[in-house]
Parts: sequence; C-alpha cells; structure tokens
Amino acid sequence: MTTNDFTKSLIALACWRAAKSELHAVMLGVLMVFKNRAEIEHKEVYEVATAWLDEYPDFSGYPDERDPQFQQLLAKMDAILGGLVPDKTGGALWFVPKSHLKEGALQSFTQTCSIGQMTFWR
Repeated sequence: MTTNDFTKSLIALACWRAAKSELHAVMLGVLMVFKNRAEIEHKEVYEVATAWLDEYPDFSGYPDERDPQFQQLLAKMDAILGGLVPDKTGGALWFVPKSHLKEGALQSFTQTCSIGQMTFWR
C-alpha cells in the first residue's frame, strides 16, 4: 500500500460513514464538501476528512468492499479530487442529514442543494 492509497482509503471511509445508508452520489457530495473545505482552509482533503472522523466518532463502522455504492465512490474519487468533475454541491462547506435538521439552527447559512437525505450548506 502506498501513502496515496492510505490517505484515499481514509477519505473514502469518512465519506461512507457520513452517508452509509445513501447512494454513492451522496457520498460523492460529502467528498466535494471535504474538498471545498480543504481549499478554503488551505489543507489537504485527507486532513479535513480525518478531522471529521475524529469529530464524529458516533458515525462508525466499515464498508463492505463488495457494496456497489462503495465501489462507485471509489471509482469516482480520483475525478473529484483531481477537479475533473464540477461541484454538484454548489460550493457547500457543510452537510447535514435531513433527519438531523433542527428548525432555525442554520439560519445564517444558505442551503446549496439536497442529495438523497443529505442537505448541503455554505
């Protein structure tokens, strides 16, 4: 395993944990948020994704590598990380599952889109 493989595997784990019951499109949206945050914070996507893993330990578990949704995430990660795919989140910096939204909690933010059961904000 190379260092690049290791960092991408942790990024993929964070995307899967954030949206594990969702289609791969939602996981890719989470990846775009990690990428957007990394650009604004002048960090690597790996740093942002692992910080999220540390901050949200209740989102746990490991994907079944045979899961077609997880395989699609892995297949499309390089294109997103390389900037070959347009940002489908509208420049979102945060994501919140619809089930976790609280009335008025995000009034100072703008919802940029919704993919599956995930909302995206900036």
